[in-house]
Amino acid sequence: MTAFWTPDQQALAPYLEAKGLAEKCLQIIAAALQPGMTEADCQHLIRDWLRAHQVFDPARPPRVRFSGRPARRRFGLNRPGRHRYRPGMSYILQCDAVLNGYAAKASLSGPTELPQLATLNLQLNTWREALPTALARGETPQQLAQQFPAIRQHYRLAPITGNLPEGNRIGEGALIPGLWQWQFSLSEAGHTVAGSEFLIVDDLGPRWLNEAADALGVDTATLTQQ
Repeated sequence: MTAFWTPDQQALAPYLEAKGLAEKCLQIIAAALQPGMTEADCQHLIRDWLRAHQVFDPARPPRVRFSGRPARRRFGLNRPGRHRYRPGMSYILQCDAVLNGYAAKASLSGPTELPQLATLNLQLNTWREALPTALARGETPQQLAQQFPAIRQHYRLAPITGNLPEGNRIGEGALIPGLWQWQFSLSEAGHTVAGSEFLIVDDLGPRWLNEAADALGVDTATLTQQ
C-alpha cells in the first residue's frame, strides 16, 4: 500500500521546535511561581521569556488562570489578571510560540502534587489514549466526546507541506489527512487540567506528533536547546 501523504522530518521539525520552546517556557515560569504573584505577573514573565527567544506573537498573548480557592471579593481587586496565587490553588499556564511562521500551543497544569489534579489528569490521559484508536476505527471526535462529556476539545488543521486531498472540508465528519493542533481541558470542583498537542492523520493512521516523530526519526533532543 502506497501512502498518498506522509509528513517527513523537514515538515515536522519546525512544529516540534516551536512546541518544545513553548513547553520549556511554561516549565520555567511554573518553577518560578511564588505565593502572592498575580495572573498578570505570570503572563508578563511568559511574554518576556518568549520575546527573549524571539518566538512571541502579540496576536497570541499568554494566558494564566489560578483557581481552587474562593476569591475574596473586594471592590476593585477582582479584575481579570489580579487573582493572586496561594498555596492549595491550582494553575493553568498557556502560551503560543511562533517560530518563522510556525505556531505551536502549550498548556501546563499544576501543581503536580495536588491530589485533585492527579484524578483529573488520569481521566484526561484516558481520553488522550483513546482518541487515535477511535479515529482509526472511523469514529469522529464528536462521537468519542459522547463517551467523555466532561472533556472540552478544540482542534484546527495546521498548514504543513503535503498533498492534501481536494474537496475535503473541515466539519463534524472524519478528519482529513494533515497536522492538527488539538487543545483539551477537564474541569471539576474548581480545578482544571489542560493540554495542547499535535495530531497527525495520514495514510499510516492517526497518532500524536511526539509518537510520530520517534517513528520518523526526528531528532527532538536538539530542537529546544536555545
